[in-house]
Amino acid sequence: MKRIVLLVSGLLLSAFSLTAQTPQFVSTEPANRNVVIEEFTGVNCGFCPDGHRIVREYQEANPGRVFAINIHQGGYAALYTTQWGDAIANQTGLQGYPAGTVNRHLFSGSATALSRADFVSCGDQIKAMPSFVNVAAEATIDASSRLLTVNVEAYYTGDAETAENYINVALLQDSIIGPQSGGSNFNPTQVTADGQYIHMHMLRHLLTGQWGDQVTVEGSSVIPQGTLIQRTYTYTLPGEISNEVLKLSHLNIVVFVTRDHQEIYTGASCKPVVSNIPQLGAMSMGATAENIYGCTEEVIPYISVMNLGETPITAMEIEYSSSLSAAQTFNWTGNLAFEQTEKIQLPNVLANVGSATEVSAKILTINSNPINDDLKTASVTKKAAAEGNGDKLKIIIKTDQYASEAAWKLYGPDGSIIKQKSYTGNASVKDTVIVDLTETGCYVYEVTDDYGDGGTKHQVYDGSGLRLVNGTASSYGTIAQYDMKILSLVGLEEAEGVILQTLVYPNPAKDRVNLEISMLQATKANISVVDMLGREVIKLGDVSLASGNNLVEINTSALSNGAYFVKIMSNDGITSKKISINR
Repeated sequence: MKRIVLLVSGLLLSAFSLTAQTPQFVSTEPANRNVVIEEFTGVNCGFCPDGHRIVREYQEANPGRVFAINIHQGGYAALYTTQWGDAIANQTGLQGYPAGTVNRHLFSGSATALSRADFVSCGDQIKAMPSFVNVAAEATIDASSRLLTVNVEAYYTGDAETAENYINVALLQDSIIGPQSGGSNFNPTQVTADGQYIHMHMLRHLLTGQWGDQVTVEGSSVIPQGTLIQRTYTYTLPGEISNEVLKLSHLNIVVFVTRDHQEIYTGASCKPVVSNIPQLGAMSMGATAENIYGCTEEVIPYISVMNLGETPITAMEIEYSSSLSAAQTFNWTGNLAFEQTEKIQLPNVLANVGSATEVSAKILTINSNPINDDLKTASVTKKAAAEGNGDKLKIIIKTDQYASEAAWKLYGPDGSIIKQKSYTGNASVKDTVIVDLTETGCYVYEVTDDYGDGGTKHQVYDGSGLRLVNGTASSYGTIAQYDMKILSLVGLEEAEGVILQTLVYPNPAKDRVNLEISMLQATKANISVVDMLGREVIKLGDVSLASGNNLVEINTSALSNGAYFVKIMSNDGITSKKISINR
């Protein structure tokens, strides 16, 4: 060994560096380079899970030699971004996703960014290259203070290429459960039973800053063989980064040595040892609520809970309520280990239909021990069912270019499926299906997209031609549901026997609409104006119509610009006319 050099970053307290005189855990034997794959990704990138799969399988085949860093960055990254990702990506020359760098090495051309198809072959080239430096790390986390301490050693088994290198310490988090397009198709191993995605080795923080902590040897034109670098880095872990909770047991460290901002010579990883965990503790992480379809006045409340103690939680008392439902207590039983989370479904609560309802929940006790938990609230707006008439529904479907991903179901008033259809092939499909109805009541229409990008346009019309559902492409992810209330089985065909002709003018209109109705015989009709969601916005009530021509004036001055339907309902049938308000 030529020499031992102890360097301490001026910004960091490093008792470890001041006392250690020999390598503690880094190898001093010459070795080849290890592989560090920085993968640029995003939750809205449908092919990115294929890159995740390739990297995972490569790691499994090369334990201790391949390390991955997933960087959520760019236009596809709606979640999980950090302050570091853009600068790293901007130096790679990447043109699309999924993409990544292998040791930030330039294999050809002028860009270090690679297609996922090149990860393994380029990684194998790196593994075959000798490295003049070895790096290793050990880390601890004090759970009470949330202080992360990382000790890093770099030992030079040969002379470096330059006078300065950089130590980089990346904080990663595994097992983050969340959305991801394309997971089921390209990486089903990381998809949960409820369709969520298990994100791995996600970049959360760089303890050494954007480009690392500089390493030099004073008076030397290169970092010479035999040099030992020992440094300690500390970081107080926040509760969350980018709205994602930092779970101590899911954190990992990847360290690597670079020549400059680009070339990575080698890397290593370690899992922090967590100490000072409290015996008993829990935290509610948030409340949510979901609509119940089937034309009910209820919603489903949920509370997400994380165990913060070493002792498993086997029982909880949870208080829950809504703006319309008084506080009640729910008793939960199960087995929740340290830093495990569970989304707990609570009993249904009443909700306002057509307006916002506040739902609240908090933990009262864990394992019969009272705790002080903050009340968590969520707001949910329960949509009113679209109302229609007629003894049939017309369903119109237009898929994207991957028809095999699309399917739909229609549920009847008793909750059973009365019609369903799925599609095949990798071409766009246009389809129209007429469903005959035999009873009034609430129908639920459900459309799904296996890929998760909601690529299917879909409309549903009632028997009078009124559009009850209008779903545009990409307006939903994996699933969308709609309530439709069929009030009468009498449709337009029956009405046409009594209503000879209906005209509306002017159309578009501003502050008034003239409704001209030509009747075969005298009758009474209920006339109203509804919006595109089926909500009644003007109600004229029962109007007496004589045989022959009738003129009804409707005041539309209170309506906002947009499209509406004038509905004419009588015992003899129903008809509707579309109007537009444009001021």
